[in-house]
Amino acid sequence: MCVVTAGRGEHTLTEEVYRVIRSELLSGAYKPGAPLRVPALRERFSVSMSVIREALIRLSEQGLLTALPKQGFRVRALSLEDLEDLTNLRILVETRALETSIERGDSRWEGDVLSAHHVLQSTPPSEGVATGTSPEWDAAHATFHDTLVAACGSPRLIEFTRKLRDSAEVYRQLAASASSYEERGVALEHRNLMDATLARDTEAAVALLSGHLQKTCDAVVAGGGLGS
Repeated sequence: MCVVTAGRGEHTLTEEVYRVIRSELLSGAYKPGAPLRVPALRERFSVSMSVIREALIRLSEQGLLTALPKQGFRVRALSLEDLEDLTNLRILVETRALETSIERGDSRWEGDVLSAHHVLQSTPPSEGVATGTSPEWDAAHATFHDTLVAACGSPRLIEFTRKLRDSAEVYRQLAASASSYEERGVALEHRNLMDATLARDTEAAVALLSGHLQKTCDAVVAGGGLGS
């Protein structure tokens, strides 16, 4: 059954289509490698082709879909090897960006980190979604991690950390579905990471960030999200 409401603006329709397909992807409604046909989705949701394409492009940017030239969009295939490779690379790149950010960040950056953490802490992680975390929490989470490395002084490094995080998003959603974030203590992980960063304790902050990223990898493996 389609949940998109007619008579709304194109941006709102895109957001609604995006949310429905995103939820289905994270719940395993589509098999890895399965095609998502724009005409069929247009008929299903009764919206324009541009609305469907924009929603699918957004999902591909988050690593949930793969966009192939002349072939459209397919559900991304996941693997343990890909997850481990992504995790190792994220740890290498993101900890370096954080280390440099701590060295160069000023008081305004400290305030931004504090503010980003407050927004993240105040946003319910799973409100309104059956699996994974909510889009609102996802946005706050991305902003927090972006802010941690924002003072590193390298736009390319910042862009690279963001692209790697987007590629790992589907795995993080699996981790969130496999085990409760409250049980794991993700909120405390973020708080400790913020505290070490603002204290300019580079060694502790790097260790905490590395552990934070690795625990997500471990949660997916433990939850059996990639099969046997």
